[in-house]
Amino acid sequence: MQALKKTPLHARHLELQARMAPFAGYDMPISYDSTSGGMMKEHLAVRKDVGIFDVSHMGEFWVRGKDATAYLTKTCTRPFENLIHFKAQYCLLLKDDGTIVDDIIVYKFDSENYWVVVNASNIDKDFAHMKSLSSGFQVTLEDVSEKTALIAIQGPRAVEIMKDIFPQALELKYYAFYQPKNGWIVGRTGYTGEDGFEVFLPVEEAMNFWMQLEKKGGLPIGLGARDTLRLEVGFPLYGHELSDQLRPMETFSAFATNLNSSFVGVEKARLAPRYKAVAVQSQTPKPMRADESLFWNGKRVGWLTSGSTSPVKKVGIGLALIDLSQINVPLETGFIFMLESGGKQREAVLTATPFVTTARVQGAKKSLKKTA
Repeated sequence: MQALKKTPLHARHLELQARMAPFAGYDMPISYDSTSGGMMKEHLAVRKDVGIFDVSHMGEFWVRGKDATAYLTKTCTRPFENLIHFKAQYCLLLKDDGTIVDDIIVYKFDSENYWVVVNASNIDKDFAHMKSLSSGFQVTLEDVSEKTALIAIQGPRAVEIMKDIFPQALELKYYAFYQPKNGWIVGRTGYTGEDGFEVFLPVEEAMNFWMQLEKKGGLPIGLGARDTLRLEVGFPLYGHELSDQLRPMETFSAFATNLNSSFVGVEKARLAPRYKAVAVQSQTPKPMRADESLFWNGKRVGWLTSGSTSPVKKVGIGLALIDLSQINVPLETGFIFMLESGGKQREAVLTATPFVTTARVQGAKKSLKKTA
């Protein structure tokens, strides 16, 4: 068995007695129970105060060259010609058959220099996929994942923490970024639904920066709360809501697909959806769980892709896929499914996302859906 990788902050996680577990080939903190009080308190701290996340397991690539813009427009589900400099864009990578390789964020420095952030479990796959599409373009790709740390600062007090460290960051609009110094990138991005920043930096400088954030009151948050935070605002996760079995228009990331563009897989992406991505919630705190089945009129019509209990609303919540071949009625807010859990069924009501509204998620939906 291959040994688990460690982020540059691994020693600090152990000092904090974090509950560690394997994730995407890394030994990662799930929660810091002894210092935070557990995942629920970590989640609420991000909603009400500020949390800091070690997400150094994520992957980063440089895409450079004369044809970088044309290449990425061909490779990704949104064009880049009109994206202004120092703005980032969420999009998808597709295979020829229109299924999803990964969801990524691309940061545009200028027309010949881009920074690409990919999911940790897909680094090698994504790099090979993108490399295979570079033939015929004057472009070079470089995987700098092992050299790069990533720390996220998220929550209402993120601005307060950052103002003394990187005051220029406070001027950033959502999905904008800048370089405060060589080797560092600061973006006003994140995946919690709260305001905040993501800071890419050299691995050798990560520990000092993390400790600086802790001293300013940043509470270390594990991957457990990170997952419930993104679920509560309806953000999809690769391997759950997104996969190589699904096409973009069958997912919550449909907005990130410009079907008028000429990217790889666009013809198949235009096909009629087989599935509909929906959100459901219950009336009790009992958690929903991925892979639990949804029934209508006694027939299995779908399944949960993610589920939990909302720490804010204190009800079960879930994201799901509905098989459109199994149901022929309008799926509107208030529609009632029966969710099967442990051999028993209970009501799951179709609802709109986000389950929990935050000031940032409203801006996020507008910014992410805005075409380049």
